Amino acid sequence: MKIENHSQRKAPCGCPCHESQVIVICCACHKKKDDCKCKDRKPCCGEAQKPNQPDSPAAPGWTPGDTKGKNPLAGAKDDGDKKRLFDKAVIDILRTGGGPQGPKFGSRKDEYLPYLVVRANAGDRGARPLSGVFWESPDIFIAPNLEACSAPNSPTTQAGLAQAGVPNTLWAHVWNLGQAPVYNARVEFYWFDPTLGFNEAAANLIGVAYVDLGNRSSGKAHAYVKCPTTWVPTFLNGGHECLMVRCFEPLTDPLGTHPWDASDDRHIGQRNIHVQNASSPAMVQITLRLGCGVGPGPASLEMHAVETSKIPWLALLAGKKHHGIREAAKPHVIAGLLPPTLWSKNQNRTLLKGLNRELANGILRSHLEFKRGCDELEAIAYVSVEGLESGECKVFRVEQRVSGKLVGGYTIITRKT
Repeated sequence: MKIENHSQRKAPCGCPCHESQVIVICCACHKKKDDCKCKDRKPCCGEAQKPNQPDSPAAPGWTPGDTKGKNPLAGAKDDGDKKRLFDKAVIDILRTGGGPQGPKFGSRKDEYLPYLVVRANAGDRGARPLSGVFWESPDIFIAPNLEACSAPNSPTTQAGLAQAGVPNTLWAHVWNLGQAPVYNARVEFYWFDPTLGFNEAAANLIGVAYVDLGNRSSGKAHAYVKCPTTWVPTFLNGGHECLMVRCFEPLTDPLGTHPWDASDDRHIGQRNIHVQNASSPAMVQITLRLGCGVGPGPASLEMHAVETSKIPWLALLAGKKHHGIREAAKPHVIAGLLPPTLWSKNQNRTLLKGLNRELANGILRSHLEFKRGCDELEAIAYVSVEGLESGECKVFRVEQRVSGKLVGGYTIITRKT
């Protein structure tokens, strides 16, 4: 018969609570004698806990294994070899670059140049064009009821909501993922009427700031930039305006050939989001300009509901990684679009408040096909959601496509806090 020696103590495990042979009962997580599981246990007294908030953006850099430029001096055994290889590299550059196109370079990210990015989503590393949603940038921040002159340099809120008729302060989170630092990069802040296609004619400049950023390995490759000018949204749009940030350096990293298109240019970030808190019901009506960013052609508008789990921006709205916002269980929804009409500066639009389901079925559409001409159009988006419980939301996206290409969108979030 095997006799167990109960008097023998276990060796210390190395965690702060058990540095000696004596088991110290320091908190509720160690009430039992043998329950020390240092890799999977509740935090002990005084131990730091990871805050329940959205994950911080990944540090700038490139995935290990990315191909780097070839070292022209590789294999040199002495100074004579270095001189010979250097001369050869210079001659090769002159030979291949003697034409009108200049010397041949490698991938932009591997050259000694800055690579500025305002992200369209949390995993954005600057690759363009984008085929998916590009108007829910996590790099644009708003703080209502705060003057820019008294606001700190870093955002006071993860995803504040603009308020009409009061001062609002804006920030942008800008990145340099290039090999070279950038100095005096220009950061521009704009507002637009609710729009599904941006161009210069519809832009309203709020303010301009400048920033220096290190290269992607410097530890100083990204920064928050505050707009120096206070923004006061108009009551006419009810605070529904779209926001845009552009970050570029005119000589070393300028804007591209589509300087207002966030799906095509990594220098541009858009935030086209409206959050409607539920009263009874949660109702919003927004006039959306269809924009003049693309030419005439066959086009379509579509409004569709989106599952809460597929909207990562909600984590910013709640300020928590595990935001706890749930898909509405039993909502009563009326949502759709009115057919496009010519855009007008006149703000008098038909109010659809209180629209019943029978009438809505007769005039609202979830999908519209039409032909864009040379005149700018607009369409009215209407959403009414009843039956939201606390912590629930219902999300809709409106998308415009021209010749099959997604050219703009707007996100409407109805929620009950």
